[in-house]
Amino acid sequence: MQSGYTGHIVAAEWRWVILVGTALVLVAFAPFVWITVRGNSQESWQFMGALHNYPDGATYLAKMLQGGDGRWLVNFQHTPEPHNPIFIHVLYALLGRVSRLISVSPIVMFHVARVGAALFMYLAIYQLGASIWMRVRTRRIFFALASLGAGFGWFFASLSGDPSYPDLTTSELFPFQSTAANVHFPLALACQALIASSIILAFRPGKNEDPTLNNGGAAVALASFVLVLLYPEASVLVAGALGIYVAIYCLNRRQMVMWAVRWLFVAALPAVPSLILYLAFLTYNPAMAEWNRQRVVQVPNPLVFALGLGIPLLIALPGIYRALRRFEPDGDQFMLIWLLAMVVAAYLPTSLRVRFAAGIMIPVAYFASRSLEDFWFQRVTRRWRYRLFVVVVPLMIISHIVTLFAPILPVMATNSPGRSGLFLERDYAAAFQWLDEHVRPADVILASPNVSLWLPAWVQARVVYGHPAETLQAASKRAAVFAWYRADDGFDCDALLEGQYAFQGLRYRVNYVMMGPQERALGATHTCVSGVRFVASFGSVSIFVR
Repeated sequence: MQSGYTGHIVAAEWRWVILVGTALVLVAFAPFVWITVRGNSQESWQFMGALHNYPDGATYLAKMLQGGDGRWLVNFQHTPEPHNPIFIHVLYALLGRVSRLISVSPIVMFHVARVGAALFMYLAIYQLGASIWMRVRTRRIFFALASLGAGFGWFFASLSGDPSYPDLTTSELFPFQSTAANVHFPLALACQALIASSIILAFRPGKNEDPTLNNGGAAVALASFVLVLLYPEASVLVAGALGIYVAIYCLNRRQMVMWAVRWLFVAALPAVPSLILYLAFLTYNPAMAEWNRQRVVQVPNPLVFALGLGIPLLIALPGIYRALRRFEPDGDQFMLIWLLAMVVAAYLPTSLRVRFAAGIMIPVAYFASRSLEDFWFQRVTRRWRYRLFVVVVPLMIISHIVTLFAPILPVMATNSPGRSGLFLERDYAAAFQWLDEHVRPADVILASPNVSLWLPAWVQARVVYGHPAETLQAASKRAAVFAWYRADDGFDCDALLEGQYAFQGLRYRVNYVMMGPQERALGATHTCVSGVRFVASFGSVSIFVR
């Protein structure tokens, strides 16, 4: 079977994909399971519910809480200002509704959805490989490279001390890492793979069919609609690459090829309403515009970016060169345009930058697979192929291992959960429960940054500073929180409480103040606490009201 040929995916292949995909999911979840068990065994510490990229994970849980209350448009609960609801991360509002419907906690729902999204992504990646190659061996090579490919960031970061390599910092570029981050990254990559699969089949030489329900047209439309909700930047890149592809296709034939244009419409039009709404919110909602300004992720220099793609990119070079030289109107042409569009867009002077490269390992793996079959296997004997396989595969996945286990290393090394932001003292969990029963969604709570990160994920209320992107004017508010807890005589304690750090006149007023181990760790003096009234205490954590 491994070296056989088939025009479709047989049952044995699906079993193989499900088995391998399940194994990859179990590996990706191993650190989370360990940290969860570790947290449950701690008498004085509480694991807060998210592991990899936990600051963003806390914001997703906060949006799920709002979705559970029946909302589709959500607010940034990690900032104190009242603002108009926002069209963002609709998936998490939906998951919140589902969690309320089936009576499970948002944290459980979040991680169950992660499992489903990961398995669906692996199935979609294999479907793409099967749409391109009839040979089962090549399909599996593509699946392995796309799913597990990563770069040399682990090596060069250890030498230079610079951790900015994409394979260590940008999980949406790499399918395996995306499954550890959240729900929408793997789903977005799955949608990209499904769109590419249908497009490559539709434009295969000799085919000239209009999109229909039976030939992938409906799948492209649905995947396009879902993709723009999950990851608008990726939706723009896929549609843009297809637009360039169709334009070149028509120019080569010196006529408007209407069936090709219809495929472009099917891929692009379903995303347009949501994309227009998203852009309108970015333009006219000040809170969302500020969020977009603060979430800039700088793209590294081209050499660092290439090193972050590592061995798969090196293997792919002959295939990329062949595609550039021949520029054939098949899968090569579309994948090349898509790959180049990602790279160019990542270096445009916009706030989105590297987010445009989401899923870049898919086209890289495509060219790597073609290079292996058409170039490298022709120059390497069968005996040496397996020897190189034993060396190359471990080198290719080291960055995944590093990023997978890095969040739990502080806990393992120091035997102190409190050294990481993954845990809070267990008294805070009891305080959160009390707050959830007494506060209103519009109430504002002042606490340390670590506590404020998790508060909106557990309590329907807002905080003064909780997240570097979702807190409006985050830097000034973070500094103000530190200054408030460190204040000595003569400090204006009321400035922060009365909303003098508000964003663009969106006034707020602090209703509750927390004082616990995390807050005491901010400074030796706590003069400002004397100006608020004590209402409740839970071990080492006290709650005050104004």
